[in-house]
Amino acid sequence: MDIHNEVWESLGFYVYAYVDPLDSKIRYIGKGTGDRALSHLYSDEESDKIEWIQGLKKIGKNPQIDIIARNLSEETALLVERSLIDSIGLGHGKLTNKVRGHDVENGRESVQEIAIRLNPKPADFRHKILMLRLNQHWRPNMSNGELYDITRGIWALGKKREEVELVFAVVNGIVRKVYIPESWHLAGTTRYNHKHPDIGEKEKSRWEFIGKEATEKEHLEYMHKDVSWYYKKGEQTSRRSVSYTHLTLPTNREV
Repeated sequence: MDIHNEVWESLGFYVYAYVDPLDSKIRYIGKGTGDRALSHLYSDEESDKIEWIQGLKKIGKNPQIDIIARNLSEETALLVERSLIDSIGLGHGKLTNKVRGHDVENGRESVQEIAIRLNPKPADFRHKILMLRLNQHWRPNMSNGELYDITRGIWALGKKREEVELVFAVVNGIVRKVYIPESWHLAGTTRYNHKHPDIGEKEKSRWEFIGKEATEKEHLEYMHKDVSWYYKKGEQTSRRSVSYTHLTLPTNREV
């Protein structure tokens, strides 16, 4: 696609969409500056987005690239990007984005979800717990099967995983689901019914579990409870996604 640099420079920070020429549906939302919007056309990364683009190229077509908003501040561009992703949604037949965008804590959610998040009761741990944070991958309307698949893999874990009695799916400090891990397996060696995680060379030494939902009693004890206090100040939104608590071994984090 031959577009003069002056055109890109005139856009400042912008939000763009990749539109499917076959049905006019938006398949990807992004933000950037310069010719960032073109970069996906030439990428060889393994993702749903690139698989879709390559599928179009095989039939002699390319995505249509639309500029949705331009000359924004970076902060506003991130807000617009996240809002559009939340509005259209991720998953089969929707967007090919991997995550919901930035600052998802303030993204789309129902009034009931906001009430759960703003008025939670602190959890009182009585089991050996593994907490897995899913902030960017979770969305309020995802199915139980989708939530199970994004929770169970893939994670950089040590031997303490074998002691875990319950696994928490944690989003923005709130427990969203509780699972009982029945077995642990190397990444990519078990079947995923929904979105399969991207597994490169460095991920092959990570782990995934097969399990089941916890009992009604355990869900009543932990569901929608606040575990944010467990994390050190400033770590709640960090990249660390794995935390153990109430194990017989020291409770240092392993990532």
